[in-house]
Amino acid sequence: MAKDPFTVEQLMQLPAFQGAKIMAGIEGLKNEIYYVDSMEIPDLTGWLRPNELIISTGYALRNEPYRLSRLLEEMHRVGGAAVAIKTKRFLQEIPEEALRKSDLYRIPLIDVPAETPYIDLTHSVMENILNRQVVVMRGMQEVNQQFTQLVLNRRTPELVVMVGQLLHCDVAVLNQQGEVESSTVHFTKELIAEKRSILVSNRVVGYLAITKKIEEDDRFGQQCLDQAVTVLAIEFTIRQSLQIQREREQESFLIELLSGTAGEEELLRHRAKQVGISHSGHLYVMVLKPSETGKANPRKEEALLRLLQEMNQGDPHARKGVLINDQIAVICYTDKQEISKQREEAVHYLQELAGWGAGKEERGGWICGIGCIREHMKDLRYSYREAKRAMRIGRLVRPGQSVIHFEDILVEDLLKDAAGHPSLTALSGMFIEPLAKYDAEYGTELLSTLDSFLRTGGQTKKVGEEMFIHRNSVLYRLERIQEILGVDLHDAETRFRLDLVMRVWKMRDLPANPEDL
Repeated sequence: MAKDPFTVEQLMQLPAFQGAKIMAGIEGLKNEIYYVDSMEIPDLTGWLRPNELIISTGYALRNEPYRLSRLLEEMHRVGGAAVAIKTKRFLQEIPEEALRKSDLYRIPLIDVPAETPYIDLTHSVMENILNRQVVVMRGMQEVNQQFTQLVLNRRTPELVVMVGQLLHCDVAVLNQQGEVESSTVHFTKELIAEKRSILVSNRVVGYLAITKKIEEDDRFGQQCLDQAVTVLAIEFTIRQSLQIQREREQESFLIELLSGTAGEEELLRHRAKQVGISHSGHLYVMVLKPSETGKANPRKEEALLRLLQEMNQGDPHARKGVLINDQIAVICYTDKQEISKQREEAVHYLQELAGWGAGKEERGGWICGIGCIREHMKDLRYSYREAKRAMRIGRLVRPGQSVIHFEDILVEDLLKDAAGHPSLTALSGMFIEPLAKYDAEYGTELLSTLDSFLRTGGQTKKVGEEMFIHRNSVLYRLERIQEILGVDLHDAETRFRLDLVMRVWKMRDLPANPEDL
């Protein structure tokens, strides 16, 4: 094994870093690397260590790139080694101030290709760091080698047994909640005498528990525990890296699936199985998002992320979701084709989102569009488009409805494609424009009254309830509408034409391109 310190210069020679380039801080090539950590939170103040390499996708900096300068200042304070960022993933440009501070502090800023897997970076760096630590810790060389080998081969139970044999006691690895993941035969929680925290990214992810108190002057026992905790941190890091990689592969696959660029059916099912997505029964897509657009609401964003996490950690045979912009696209699996079942599931999600909101004022602040059921994965893109169209069109034509199925707006979808047709333009000139002009001139609500009258099937009582006016007022308005338009609202043909052109008029602000819906 190499005895020389592991430096940034040697880091750039690793196969995993081929294609990476140093953007600034070139004078820090000799910086030694003792640790590697990932950064996916915006602030690491107080958590950084000397000679540490920070690897990041830049996700935490996407909205606040100036935080990169703060990170460099903090790394300079503690003596950090370098920062490696996938700039093309979320950051398109590194701030000039960050480049200047990188040069000033001699902390290299490394641009890593976006396609390089995260686990390849962390695994290769960690491997080099560990190899050099083994050489330094000669007294524990054999034990450390065996521990590391067991962990890298994912043989944690054997590692636990080995620690128990070396320390002459029972041993267990506990998860973050204190539950036993692996233990020696006679281990019980009641006998725990000492417990060491297993840290990843300075966060407790588990514990190594033993039934014997190791004295301070027992150097072998203390070093053995230290080495065991260190390699178990690698095990947990590998788990996290694999989980993160799996989640990213799932996200990438779902986006490709919904965009229609993923391939043939057989290939899709194979890829779905590889990333842990089950295919059973029929499929459809629902889209959930806040009903208010253009308003940043941290609580709603948090609720979306929480719902996404819960549905993706649940039964893989039920659903999988992906966050696209400010909405969640959910692929749902069902053995039943009733639209009512789809609505029930959507209502359940909206209730959960409302329950996580800021209070009563946020209930009902969500909307859901549902696409039609498909048998094949390759056809899910159509269900996704239908869900988005249902949501966009439904907000205009069914403003009081939070769950809209594509079948609810089939007529509007048909008419949307016919927008601009001369006949529809003529009908609008006959029935809509005169009322809109009258409302604008006299401050009346004849157009909205007509809309309510048509939607409720001519039930004047319901019209009054919707508009909070007396039934007599409704009748007066309807008479005025008949006078202005010169029509009989009780004539079936007239009402059909009015209903048709009213639906088109309510969609007047939608984009002309269906792909923009």
